[in-house]
Parts: sequence; structure tokens; C-alpha cells
Amino acid sequence: MIDGLSWTFFFPLVVHVLAGVTTIVTGILTFTRPKQPGSHFRWGGCYLWAYTVVFLTTIILAVQHWPDDANLVVLGSLGYGAALFGYGAQRYRLRHWVQRLVGGWGNVVHLSGMISSFVIFLTAFYFDKHLQAGLTHLLPPLHDLPRTSVK
Repeated sequence: MIDGLSWTFFFPLVVHVLAGVTTIVTGILTFTRPKQPGSHFRWGGCYLWAYTVVFLTTIILAVQHWPDDANLVVLGSLGYGAALFGYGAQRYRLRHWVQRLVGGWGNVVHLSGMISSFVIFLTAFYFDKHLQAGLTHLLPPLHDLPRTSVK
């Protein structure tokens, strides 16, 4: 046990936090790059892979505290689904079935999916009461945030 946490919870938690930081950094880098082939595409791929790790570790962690963390699974599923949908709309935009599905709105679907995935990611970060409780002594500005009423 480390700080009262079992190894089966602590190790996925460390991976989850590192992947979360990577998701935030790569998301910001992707949003600030020119929207053309090159760095935007590479950082976007890194964002999706980091988000994948966050989503998988969310499932692992939430199962261990199931009734309390069920809302995080919902937020994780919505955010990851939006990221996959936005990425797929751009990545497979020339495929016939995608053109039939989104029509001429491929860029709008891509932007909507990726931006909403980032917003949902930050929302899940805010609603994670375990993270809030553990980080308030490390990050003093978190003391100023109102506490969530999610149990």
C-alpha cells in the first residue's frame, strides 16, 4: 500500500494522471498548430492516444470505486466518443460512407468533436472529487473552486 492506496489502484492512478497531463498538453499544442498536414496531425494523434489511455484507466479506476465514480465513466465515455467521432470525421473524410454521413460538414464535425472532447475532459477533471481532495494541498488555487456536490 502507498499512502493508503492498494497497488491495484495506485499504479493505474499514476498512469491515469500522466496520461491526463499528456492529454492536456497535446490538446493545447494541437489546437494552437496551423490546421494543415504536419504538426497539427501528429499532435492530434498523440492527443487521441493519450485520451485512449485516460479512458481505459478511468474504467479500471472506476470499477474499483464503482458507485461513487460512475459519473466519471459517463463523462469519460462521452469525451472519448466525441474525440473518436471528431478524429474519424477528419481522418476518413474522403471515404464514401463518411461523406454520406457528414456531407460537407466534415470540418465542423471534426472541430465540434475535438473541442467538445477537450471540454468534457476538463469537466471530468473538475468533478473528480478524489483528485480535488488529493491536489488541494499541492495546488492552492483549487481551494478557491467551489466543491462539487457529486457523491
